[in-house]
Amino acid sequence: MKVLQVVGPSSGGIRRHVATLVEGLRVRDFEVSVAAPKGVFDDLLSGVNPVPVSLGSQMLRARRDLIPLVKEAEVVHAHGLTAGWLCAMAGAGDRLVVTVHNLVLDEAAGASAPVLRFLEGRLPARAKETIVISEEMRQRFSSPKGATNHMHLIAPVGPVPEPSRSKADVRQELAVPEGVPLVVLVGRLHQQKAIDVLIEAARHIESPVWIAVIGEGPERENLEGLISRYGLGEVVHLLGRRDDAANYQNAADVVVMCSLWEGFGLVVAEALHLRRPVVATDVGPVSSMIKDGETGRLVPPNDPEALGEAISYL
Repeated sequence: MKVLQVVGPSSGGIRRHVATLVEGLRVRDFEVSVAAPKGVFDDLLSGVNPVPVSLGSQMLRARRDLIPLVKEAEVVHAHGLTAGWLCAMAGAGDRLVVTVHNLVLDEAAGASAPVLRFLEGRLPARAKETIVISEEMRQRFSSPKGATNHMHLIAPVGPVPEPSRSKADVRQELAVPEGVPLVVLVGRLHQQKAIDVLIEAARHIESPVWIAVIGEGPERENLEGLISRYGLGEVVHLLGRRDDAANYQNAADVVVMCSLWEGFGLVVAEALHLRRPVVATDVGPVSSMIKDGETGRLVPPNDPEALGEAISYL
């Protein structure tokens, strides 16, 4: 069976999830092709050459480029709102499966939120199957404003990447001083991830700590400036994108997710799978994974003092 995976701009959990999905389908003898913006799957997919499609900017061109790919596929699996609508407009019809990874939120979409929410609510009616990744999403699409005549599945996240290096090896690579706790955040350098709040929180942590941020993105320059301004160059380290992020999470004394919003919070699930203590903001479905004070700590978003105290506590 020919399966086409269609992905918009992504550098975080969605990217890794789709790569894992592609590999799992290929092992089961599906013929898999991928359409995504250039660079999304660099060094992550083996044996599959993604077809570059500019899903994030040039919509008419993207639809045109998708039409022949969609025509050849027996199943078209779109990830996200933009990819879903483009595949629908490219003629996917009843071959279309859409996975909703994030809901449209006012804080993310701004003035575009009403239009995007309108499109979000009507996308399931264009798909044969809609897959959601949290109970909150299932309820949104089962509301009177959403489609109710299509099956909605809550897809488990997995398989979770396993570490391939020892904790000691990772700490040695990073030159973390002996006895100093290693705090790890995995996420795109984007306003959503609120890494500036983590940098602010570092000022409230009195004992020595080594903070590693795994990820890349448009906020790097601003974050580097903040680190320099506060004199935290020996404390907070922006390590860039690493495809072996599980090794760093596994080596962490504390894993942090301080996002302002999340559709699911994949890094939280991964950290819990690795049995790492987690400090996370109470956003989206994160509270369904973390029992505050037992499996981790929940803090309000955009509260550096509370974040710093929670990290110090663990």
